[in-house]
Amino acid sequence: MGAMTSTIAPAEEATGLRERKKRETSRAIEVAAVELAAELGLGEVTVESISQRADVTSRTFFNYYASKEDAVLGNSRAFPRPSLHDLKLRRGASVRTTVLEAVRDQLSGFDFGTPAYQHKKRAVLLASPQLLAKDFQSLGDIETDIAQQTRRLLDEEGLVPPAERDAHAWAIVFFIWAVVRLALQTWSQSTDTRRALADHVDSASRILSEVGRARS
Repeated sequence: MGAMTSTIAPAEEATGLRERKKRETSRAIEVAAVELAAELGLGEVTVESISQRADVTSRTFFNYYASKEDAVLGNSRAFPRPSLHDLKLRRGASVRTTVLEAVRDQLSGFDFGTPAYQHKKRAVLLASPQLLAKDFQSLGDIETDIAQQTRRLLDEEGLVPPAERDAHAWAIVFFIWAVVRLALQTWSQSTDTRRALADHVDSASRILSEVGRARS
């Protein structure tokens, strides 16, 4: 029997390995930063201590993060922030469904760690006003980007009156954030470790839609 050959070109394989290694390094630095901040308080944490805990050099740290605050938040300069600029309206789907599915797919690519890790990270954020402010700013930027792309899709769809499209776009953004927050909540409390976050997003969307349709 002849030897099996890979359908992946060597260059593509190498690129995939490098990308995986970059994400592993970025994640190791983030986890080290969160753990140290939880143990010592953010004020006592230094780039050097994070680098030592993550087993990288300070130079490597700054290749991935601009500051210890960014490391705790996971805002890596090595990877561009996810964007919906290339999102196209899916045939037969509403704008809300199209955008929600795109956000869900992006979340599926993130490594959130364990629920215990997320609880630890949340505690660090709550204990650090400057981190909360920075996190809110990042979320605000993401919200604005999603709202702009949602408005673009509403313009393309043409079903909502032009004067209402901005408000409609922001309503979709707020609905999606509510879905994501509920999904993270149920994921963090779930005992079924096999159930992916994307499944929780689908369930959260269904529940919130049912609540919205319920008569008082």
